[in-house]
Amino acid sequence: MATAKWIVTISSAHPITEVERELRSQGFVVEQVLEAVGSIIGLADPSLVDALRSLRGVEAVEPDLPFDVGPPDAPVS
Repeated sequence: MATAKWIVTISSAHPITEVERELRSQGFVVEQVLEAVGSIIGLADPSLVDALRSLRGVEAVEPDLPFDVGPPDAPVS
């Protein structure tokens, strides 16, 4: 099963621990729980994303895209 990294944004109206439990039950592999910002980062097959988005307390499920700021003197590309 192919997996991708996702950032799940949690509604402030729902306890993050409950949403984390529901994500895990759907096959989401939790890597980090960022309680202070209401996000959970983890791995899931892209085919699960629609089901994850429909869970109570989930505001958004977005891909965790890599970025590189480069050194301070690097040319802008």
